Amino acid sequence: MKKITFMMIALLLVFAGCSSKESGGDGGKKKDGKDVITVWSYPHYQENPDTDQKSYEQHLVELIKEVEADNPGIEVKHEILSWAEGAKKFDVALNSGNPPDIFFSVMEPKYIETGLAVPLDDYLDAEDLEDLEPFAKDTFTSDGKLWAVSQWISIHTWGGNRAMMEEAGADVDKIMKDGWTWQEFYDIAEKISQTKNKDGKKVYGFATQGKDEETFTHMMRNNGVEKTISEDGEFHWNGDKAVETLNFIKEMMDKGVMPKETAGIDSQKVIDMFSAEEVGIYGRTGPYQVRFNDNRNAEIDAGKVKGEKIDFVLLPFPHNEGEKEVATGGGGGMWLFKQKNYKGDEHTENAAKVLKHITGTKSSVTAATMFIPPARKSGQEMYSDLLQLETDNGQFIQRTLDYVVPGAILDPELAQKSSKVLNDGIKPKYQGFLAGELTPEETVEQWTKVADSVLK
Repeated sequence: MKKITFMMIALLLVFAGCSSKESGGDGGKKKDGKDVITVWSYPHYQENPDTDQKSYEQHLVELIKEVEADNPGIEVKHEILSWAEGAKKFDVALNSGNPPDIFFSVMEPKYIETGLAVPLDDYLDAEDLEDLEPFAKDTFTSDGKLWAVSQWISIHTWGGNRAMMEEAGADVDKIMKDGWTWQEFYDIAEKISQTKNKDGKKVYGFATQGKDEETFTHMMRNNGVEKTISEDGEFHWNGDKAVETLNFIKEMMDKGVMPKETAGIDSQKVIDMFSAEEVGIYGRTGPYQVRFNDNRNAEIDAGKVKGEKIDFVLLPFPHNEGEKEVATGGGGGMWLFKQKNYKGDEHTENAAKVLKHITGTKSSVTAATMFIPPARKSGQEMYSDLLQLETDNGQFIQRTLDYVVPGAILDPELAQKSSKVLNDGIKPKYQGFLAGELTPEETVEQWTKVADSVLK
């Protein structure tokens, strides 16, 4: 089955391999008088001849040719990094004072700390800023300055089998439009969990991977706790709401609404269970799954894949009664850098011209190809057909863009401490909880001790 490969907030999928044209931070004037601008990015998706889909690199090259044609004094050299080694290669270049002029990355405050990242406020006009979704700007804003132009918003959602949900009494259209509470979600998931599929296997109302705490994070945000650690270093998973959220998950496992073996289930297993109609609702997923599901249904019709077609729907995270619904998302964007051996204002201005073009409206083809909402409103309009924005799932995506909230933007020192809290405290204790080794109260107590010792 042909699938589009894509990247999510926090660079969710890792691919090996590298395709490159030229190495980065070596721009500047050449003998022919052209100003050389260097761009480093990643292979967000590959060419698919069966569907006439171009690769990310082909789309990037088209944009580069356009900006070179409009600016005869500029030559752009690009490099497509490997997912495995790209971040390390960039860190080496940055630490040596010779980063590329333009680099694709998520929000990284440590880049700002070097003094080599260039804020973009002076290079984007009011029309550009208005065209960007608020979340796209908020994600890359620190100290009142915009540090990168986001190219997409990788919204996190849950997904469901419409037929199973409706058989359990759910008003799916209303849920997609207005959201749902924990109790409303639980009632539907519990009814689904009392059924069997066509093969006679038990169907779980809800399933999620148990390899990390991501689902718990989403549920905590919808229980009024939006940040694990805030910008001032305060740990927020240390109270009653954390215990309450863990108890909700525990009840679902105890009642068979979700698998008792969740601790050993990974993301691919969840997808496999959903495709086999062994799960009615699962998380997390995102808009990209609409395309995957469409492709799977088409291959079933063509006899290439065995299975039952699924009417897949994107679903909001349920929120606890009395709390507001919070959507979570991420996204990467293009950063502008100068070098320690400064190449002059003209070079920086030329690099900004290139960045602006390769993140402009037409660059939204990248997001649309991955079936992720473009960060630019004009890009959403340009590729509305490809994004299926007139469908129920498309309308849900647009609604979600209005209330997606970025996570905390931590300074480098606090980010390092946060990582330690996560790896030494939260992940192992959450795994212990899912495995039945720790009660909710013990889980919160133990990871709070780790947080207190690290953040003191």
